[in-house]
This record gives sequence, C-alpha cells and structure tokens, in this order.
Amino acid sequence: MHYRDFTIRARDWDNGEFKVEVTDSPADRMREPAVVRHDATACAQPLRDLERKRIRRDALIALGEQLASLILPPPVRDMFRRSLDAIGADHGLRLRLVLDDPRLADLPWEYIYLARASGDRALDGFLALDPRISIVRHEAIPEPVAALAAGKPLRMVVGLASPSDQVHLDLAREREWIERTLGSVENLSLEIFEALTLEKLESAVPGAHIFHFAGHGVFGAPETARGPGATRDMLAGNVGMQSAAAVEPVGAILLESTHGGHLAFPAEKLALTLRAAGVRVVVLGACETGRRDGVNVWTGVAPTLTRAGIPAVLAMQHGIYDDSAIAFARRFYESLAASSNLDEAVASGRLAILNQRQPDDVDWGVPVLYLRSSDGVVFPEDASDARAEPPRVTVRQRIGDLEGAATGIDADVIRTGTIDAEQTIDRIAAGGDATAVVVGTLEGGAVTATQDSKSVAPGGALTGVKIGRRPPPSG
Repeated sequence: MHYRDFTIRARDWDNGEFKVEVTDSPADRMREPAVVRHDATACAQPLRDLERKRIRRDALIALGEQLASLILPPPVRDMFRRSLDAIGADHGLRLRLVLDDPRLADLPWEYIYLARASGDRALDGFLALDPRISIVRHEAIPEPVAALAAGKPLRMVVGLASPSDQVHLDLAREREWIERTLGSVENLSLEIFEALTLEKLESAVPGAHIFHFAGHGVFGAPETARGPGATRDMLAGNVGMQSAAAVEPVGAILLESTHGGHLAFPAEKLALTLRAAGVRVVVLGACETGRRDGVNVWTGVAPTLTRAGIPAVLAMQHGIYDDSAIAFARRFYESLAASSNLDEAVASGRLAILNQRQPDDVDWGVPVLYLRSSDGVVFPEDASDARAEPPRVTVRQRIGDLEGAATGIDADVIRTGTIDAEQTIDRIAAGGDATAVVVGTLEGGAVTATQDSKSVAPGGALTGVKIGRRPPPSG
C-alpha cells in the first residue's frame, strides 16, 4: 500500500497554548495555524495509568479523544477526513508529526482516537489500529534523508541480550520467529548474535543495513533508572523545569558485560556506532527506547538515533510485555518479508499484539516509528538498485503577472513516485494559462497540485492537474 503524507506541525508552546498546522496533505495545506490550549494536569493521571498498564478501555478512549483534540483540532480534522476521501480506498494516509516542543513530543500520540460516524466507542476508533492510517514521528533536522532500500544483498544484524542481573527474557522464541520468517528471504543476509556484548556489537554492525536489538532498555539519570510515572509527574507540573533538566535523563540499551551482568550503552554512543556502520533501519524491541523526558528534545534512544541521521527507527515508548514484543516482531517481519513497507508492517504488528492479549491491553500502542523517509520500503521487489526508493519530484513556482502559459511539471508517463507541484501567482491576465501538472499517462504514483492566485481575469485559466494530451491537428 502506498501512503501519502499528512504532515502536522505543532509549534510555539507559550503559556499553555501551542499552534497546530497542516503543512502537507492530499487535500491542501493550512494558511493559518489553529491555536490549541493544553492543560497538562487534565491528562496526567490517565497517562500514568497508561504507562503502568492500569487503564480501562473507556478511560483509554477518553485519553485518545483528548490527544485527538490537541493534534487534530477542527480545521485539521476536517482536512484529515477530506484527505482520506481524496486518496481512495487503495491508499493509506501517513500522519507525519513534527513536534517542535518536547512536552508535546513525549505524549503517546499512537493512542489518538476518533469515533466513527455511528458514534460507537469501539476499538476501531483508534487510528493506529486502522491499516490505512500510519502515525510516525518526524524530526526536523538539517540532514538529507537517506533511502531505506539498498542493493543486494540486504544485510541484517540481530543482537540478543538478556543480562543475568535483569529480568529474564524469552529471546530464544524471538530468535526462532526471526529465523523462520527471514531465514529464507532471497537476497537477505541474516546474522544473529546472542549474549550481545559491546565487542560483538562493534564487530557485527559495520556494513549492516538493518539492526534489530532484543533485550532491555532503560531511561533515567545516567546511573539510575527513573521510576514509573516520573515523566508524567513532570508534565503535570509536579516537578520543576529547572530541577528536572538538572537530572539530564538519558536512554540506553543494556548489553551483556563480559561477566554476564549488564552494561548500559547510552543512546549517544549507540547512535554514533550505528551511523558509522551505515545502518539505515533500527528496530529496538526493548522497553522505553522510544521514551523522552518532556524537557529535552534529544533525550531517549530513538530520537538520538534519528538525530544522527538514521532514516527509520522503531522503538518502544513504554514497558512492553515479553510475549507482546515477540508477537509484534513476528508479524512485523512477516509483513516486511512480503514486501510491505514499514507503515504496513507496524500496523500488522499492532494487530498481532491486540489479538493475543486481553481486550483492555494497551501494548499495541507502545511501538513508535520515527521515519524521515518519504517511503518506508525496506525490502523492495527489486533491491538491485540502491536508489530503489520511488522518486519524489517537487516544483515550486512564484509568478507575479502571468500573461502567457506556465506549467510546473510536464511528463509523458508517471509510473511511480510522488509528484508535488505548487504555483503562487499574483495575477493571471486574460489569455494567461497556469497548469501545475501535465501528464500524458498516469499509471501509478501520487500527484499533488496546489495553486494560489489573488485574481484571475476573464479569459484566464487555472488548472491543477491535466491528464492526457490532445492529438496534434491533422494536415
């Protein structure tokens, strides 16, 4: 399934208010942001209950509705519904969240809830459980976005760590599912390292395209993991900003030491190691690797890896049960092996968690995807081309007075990729003709056209997308 971006930016937090705007969507983009007021104390207790897995379904739905009111205020929600209608049933919509304030970035947006037209408060109102809707985090950093797909063969490194001084994890079962799912995938080199130590990690990852870690993660002060609910207390105003910042919590994964105990490997060092190795996709099946502290933008393992330039990171924002992590990994990689993209694979993994636990379980919302790439294809049908990610062509035109013809993009055939054309014209005179996109034959891909003109004189023309060409006159 091809996913179209619906990009939402939340910014300028001031005195309990922030601005929300749609900067890119299949329908349009907002010219003026919506102002949203957020009282952190209103959802502080439900957030703590969610993290501790003590929240009932009705309370989770109420929390999801609160989250929707923050990130999907009425004008954004209207554009969201129009975008779903515009893309059709065969395409998906990717909610790409650009969250400039750490207090917003820390909220669990994967539980956004919109009631269906019938008004029933059922599970299908959670957007993340709809395969047509993907929720991803996008970190706006001044780095080019690397493609996910690579030339053959794709190399995947799996690291397993269950230190003797930590809660035992059933990693043998996770290894079994990964080997069974990916062991026979053509042109994929799968290497698994048990009892992962720092030395094994350093020698294993160079040249890897994908790194999967199964084990424990922690989030807290450099030497002490913070207790459950501390971040939520801070959001509720129970911890002063100055004292919270002084703690400087960090995220880490727990490797095994040479003596079998644990070695906390900080996110910053992990990011540098994986970036130097050329890793493109990181999957962290470890608790709290997707968590942040609500104060510092770059706390947490997943955000730190993203800042280092890794285009896709999948992590866990809270604690997750062992069997949930295994169920997610199984369906996630089964989906990827079938040439699905990351959006589809994450959706499949969420449903696998939901189906194997109790109805009120919340683990399905724990996985969080950081994705800067415009297309989440990891195992392309033809991976021989390292540039296999479908192309994206963007054209922006700014014109004063238009008396002749202006065309943004003119193509004979479009088979794949994303075409985005924008024309801003002060005045179109009589006889002026502005066309954003002209396509002879549209066989696939996605085309978006945005046009804005202050005035169009009689006899002037403004056309978004023109498909098909008139034959030349005979004789």
